[in-house]
Amino acid sequence: MRAPGGEVVITGGLGFIGSHLVDAYLAAGHSVRIIDSNAGAVVDGEDYDTDPRCTVIRQRVEDHLASGGDFAGVDRVIHAASYVGPASILSRSGRLGHDIIGSTAPVIEACAAAGVPLCMFSSAEVYGRSGVLDEKDDIVVPTQYNTRIEYAVAKTLAEAMVCNSRQHGLRGIVIRPFNVAGARQSRAGGFVMPTFVQQALAGRPITVFAGGEQVRAFIAASDLTAFLIGFMDAALDGDDVIINVGNPANAVTVMELAERVKALLGSPSPIVGVDGRTVHGPHYAEAESFHKIPALRTATDLGWRPRVTLDELIMATADYYRAREDRRAVNAPL
Repeated sequence: MRAPGGEVVITGGLGFIGSHLVDAYLAAGHSVRIIDSNAGAVVDGEDYDTDPRCTVIRQRVEDHLASGGDFAGVDRVIHAASYVGPASILSRSGRLGHDIIGSTAPVIEACAAAGVPLCMFSSAEVYGRSGVLDEKDDIVVPTQYNTRIEYAVAKTLAEAMVCNSRQHGLRGIVIRPFNVAGARQSRAGGFVMPTFVQQALAGRPITVFAGGEQVRAFIAASDLTAFLIGFMDAALDGDDVIINVGNPANAVTVMELAERVKALLGSPSPIVGVDGRTVHGPHYAEAESFHKIPALRTATDLGWRPRVTLDELIMATADYYRAREDRRAVNAPL
């Protein structure tokens, strides 16, 4: 029986953000079709396999669509599938642009053909500079084409494709999330919150890159999903296609984050400075947005507000990893 809220397709639904979206849409009364290649999965999906409201397709979305799949009759599509994380993307250097556009283009086409609304996840990396970042700001493309710039440029092109496809009838929006964190996020991708939390819980050194002066504004995955559940329809009806979703109240330097994690968890871990290239290899690079803080305009104009504090987010992450291992990083050293 079809759930009262209609069926939602979530690409990348076994990943960190995707799985939180799946849970939120199920809780809101929808049925969910998950399309995920397992490349970035943080859950095995077995609970979804046994849920009659879920369909799990373990395949790349572009392959699924090329083999005859479509989005006919679904309520909406959330395109969250992507390689992500400053460490995870390194193995795709030179192919990352193809990966991102290769999955996004057929999703846009299939949504347009079926008359189905689309929300595509982009990244705050697209801004290419430091500071308080607004959706109306120009994007800067640095000339040193490292893997992070390849990722940012590909996401920028995907954004443009969604925006321009609205001229041809697509109902679509783009989310630029800022440093989403919380339970299930893996340190395997190079994400700082789960790395610090797991190091602190294990009593291992908390490793801070680049002096720890980077500023990040962390938002809980639950706050991000609340925007999609409560405000996506209003956003689709608005004029603003690009929407920042973040929590500027949680802005903190990476060094301050390390200190707060250590204090909140009562950890004996020392805080040590480390060159990120010694951990992730010689091609690792810090983000161009050394200070990355979202200006919230469109999302808050619609009535949404982030609610989870930084301390609450740290503790939720710690509670999760006290009870279970990091599925993607189980064999990776701390």
